Amino acid sequence: MEISFEGIGQVVATFAMASGVEAGMAVAVTADGTVGKGTAGAAPCGVVLAAREDSCAVQVGGFVRVAYTGTAPTVGYGTIGLDGNGGIKTVSTGGLTCLIAQVDTDGKTAVIKL
Repeated sequence: MEISFEGIGQVVATFAMASGVEAGMAVAVTADGTVGKGTAGAAPCGVVLAAREDSCAVQVGGFVRVAYTGTAPTVGYGTIGLDGNGGIKTVSTGGLTCLIAQVDTDGKTAVIKL
């Protein structure tokens, strides 16, 4: 049996987007009402679900799957930050403490609760 957390508690908001932002990326608020890739180690505000022209739908709450780089996050509560390229990474300072519900080490993705 496959367990899926995706979509549970989903809260989505529309933002303007900085250059280079694409669906699937973890992002931060980088200007008034605008999201971008953010600085490595910064707390993510959410994950882009869809992007078109100059705006995007960003999931800011609930469970969502996102790519990670570096060491695999540990299931349970952990602290993550942006990797600066649209993914997340484990950080020891700063970042966002959240529930990490699943980790796929082959696919290098994690399901987190924002």
